[in-house]
Amino acid sequence: MSSRTKESSVNNNKNWDDVLARYDIQNQVDLGFDSPHDDAAEIADTTPEKQPPRWAGRAIILVGCATALGNIPLQSFLPNTQSNHFEISVNDASSAPTPSTVAEIATAKDVKPGPTLQLASIAKPVVASSPTAAEAVINNTDIQVADYNDEAVLELTLPKRALETYTGHELINTESTWHTYTVKRYDSLHNTFSKIKQASILNDLRSNEEIKEALKDMKMDTIVRAKSHDGKLEQLAFTPDNKKSFVIEPDGQGGYTGQWQSKVFEVRQARATFSVKNGLFLDGKRVEVPSNIIRQVVSVFDWDIDFSHDVRVGDQVTVVYENIYHDGDLVGSQNLLAAEFINKGKIHRTIRHTTARGLTDFFTPEGREMKRAFIRTPVAHARVSSHFNPGRFHPVLHKIRAHKGTDFAARRGTPVMATGDGVVQLKGRKGGYGNTIILKHREGYTTLYSHLSKYKKDLKQGQVVAQGEIIGYVGSTGLATGPHLHYEFRKNNIPADPLTVELPNSMSLTKKELVKFRADAINMKLQLNVLHRFAMENFDINSATGG
Repeated sequence: MSSRTKESSVNNNKNWDDVLARYDIQNQVDLGFDSPHDDAAEIADTTPEKQPPRWAGRAIILVGCATALGNIPLQSFLPNTQSNHFEISVNDASSAPTPSTVAEIATAKDVKPGPTLQLASIAKPVVASSPTAAEAVINNTDIQVADYNDEAVLELTLPKRALETYTGHELINTESTWHTYTVKRYDSLHNTFSKIKQASILNDLRSNEEIKEALKDMKMDTIVRAKSHDGKLEQLAFTPDNKKSFVIEPDGQGGYTGQWQSKVFEVRQARATFSVKNGLFLDGKRVEVPSNIIRQVVSVFDWDIDFSHDVRVGDQVTVVYENIYHDGDLVGSQNLLAAEFINKGKIHRTIRHTTARGLTDFFTPEGREMKRAFIRTPVAHARVSSHFNPGRFHPVLHKIRAHKGTDFAARRGTPVMATGDGVVQLKGRKGGYGNTIILKHREGYTTLYSHLSKYKKDLKQGQVVAQGEIIGYVGSTGLATGPHLHYEFRKNNIPADPLTVELPNSMSLTKKELVKFRADAINMKLQLNVLHRFAMENFDINSATGG
């Protein structure tokens, strides 16, 4: 050993002595256990003349540290070491034992007896003069402190019907079932109620005048839901427009009550994208796109894509649409909001928009209508009986008189459609035309429909009508030899042959409407952009279509 090491060792020994002298640490320490001799419990202070050995001083320091740390339950962290646990339990006053002499707590006047509550404390020693349990009584309520060697378990006695006790709501009957049906075109009330397993109560519902009147709104596309248990109705709800709903419930006296409510059915946005492999409807169904949404896609893009010949394997379809939910269940879908169809590499996009005039239609992102501005024929499956001819011989007047339109022969009462979006400029009798309707369209176009037998119910002058909307019915009023429709097409009041005239591809929105459209369409444009990127990268977004 070097001289430096020896010197350091000597200094260390001196330091121990200095610590003992400086902090006046006594040579005797109560180690916490009983000594067989009374004089062994207290040892006189060490005099300067008789210093204890150096090892004794070190031992005293270590024992002192251990004693100071004795208040910390270090034994709980050591393996195979028994630790003291205690349990506090609150019991009824009738079974309370007598207070123990070990510990007594002051009485709390406001404490009342309650249910049993047991709490366990881990690794906390119990201060007591005997190993038995310590007990204390607080004014009719016992707190029992028990000593255990094993870990205690927390035990709480809860009420059997927690929901009813603490929230005031009855428990949900999980055995109840919902039956859902969407009313079809020719469904009667009896057929609809048979679909939801409630045909037996239809007569009882009709006996209530308020419910009977509301049932008249259960028309085509109305979603109807009935909740029942063992065939007994618990609730029935239906919505004609997914905004307001009529809710029927038993009144508890053998009858039923009903009232109109809002926010019963919830509308959420959904999104999906898929590639064409086996067909539009099959591939759409694979990603859970409803068939009525696919039909809307076909109807919108039918002006630009021939779906019977032009659709190819690998074409990409993206849709944003509305789903209908009730009581957390998906019960239907309604409007297509936006769509993208990539056909043979060409991108076609559309966005749904309602104009200031109240007409809802689909437009390109630039604000032009997806559909053609006009359709050629206002009567479906009709035969042309007389063409446009400026030098025609009139069959009634028996003289040359220009035929400024086209005649479509059809049975009396055949519906007549508006060939384009417009406003009713004239509705009434017009000379030899008989019962006539004139529609005014944008960009200087007008159309005329004459010889009508009658008009559509509630059609008024100044009313906005949409392309394809029924406005009247075929007749033979005015100078007509038989039931047919006389149809004229004019541009700036100049008549043209409706079967051969070059029709505008689409109408554009007015400047004022275009500003509103661009503001409303921002969200849909962003969604289509994001979905387009996902589709190009084959990213599956169909697992989370809610929104």
